[in-house]
Amino acid sequence: MTLLVLLIGLSGCEEQKKPRLQTANGRTLGHVVGWITLDGKPLAGAQVDFHNEITRTCSGGTDQNGRYELKFNRHLRGAPVGEHRVAIGLFGHNSEDPVDEPLPEFYNKKTVLKATVVEGDNVISFHLTTPQGASEVSELGPVRGLVLLDGNPLPGAQLVFQGDGKNVARGTSDNTGFYELVFTEKREGAAVGANRITVSKMSKDGQEILRPIYNTKSTLKRVVRSGENQINLSLTTKDLPQTIPKKKPRPTVPNGS
Repeated sequence: MTLLVLLIGLSGCEEQKKPRLQTANGRTLGHVVGWITLDGKPLAGAQVDFHNEITRTCSGGTDQNGRYELKFNRHLRGAPVGEHRVAIGLFGHNSEDPVDEPLPEFYNKKTVLKATVVEGDNVISFHLTTPQGASEVSELGPVRGLVLLDGNPLPGAQLVFQGDGKNVARGTSDNTGFYELVFTEKREGAAVGANRITVSKMSKDGQEILRPIYNTKSTLKRVVRSGENQINLSLTTKDLPQTIPKKKPRPTVPNGS
């Protein structure tokens, strides 16, 4: 009787496992949701396309809060596991060939946006801007590095390097925490000189999981040079102690004499 109960219990556990998302030919999908903002505000009515070299394009539209969810087809939600080129547009059924598209072409027709989809749940958000004067930047420095959180790789983090004026470079960390910056004219790197850095990572419900000192109230700054730049960012979930606590004095032993 004990053995029978144990087997039933194990069977119940198996039934509760979340089924793997797969296409008809067995390709694994990852569930993908995220939020799109434009100049810090939710971007409603946008089309988000994930392109890969193996299967069809996966698409989703943003609601009034800027939230989207990808669909592989009418019956399956998600996108194939792996690397994707991402295009975001406001008009037309194909965001790579938009008509009267108000968003800059480096978000759609000549997109610089990329994303990595993993098996399971993915929260992939994009914070877009309408940059001005990008063509005035004459010198860029290639920038790549690692993003760590409490000593561990931080995947899916959105990095923004902002130089003088409104010159912005962006990057997204992969599963190993590695990122590489792309400037807004499909040029690699960031503007040479002092850059203010923001790092953002959204939870499944669209909440920022990193501390404000890394994004809305960022204190991160680095200088980008004209040559190769290796800029690693080590973030923490808690405040580090400002001072080392003083050691308590040892109790004095009274002299018996």
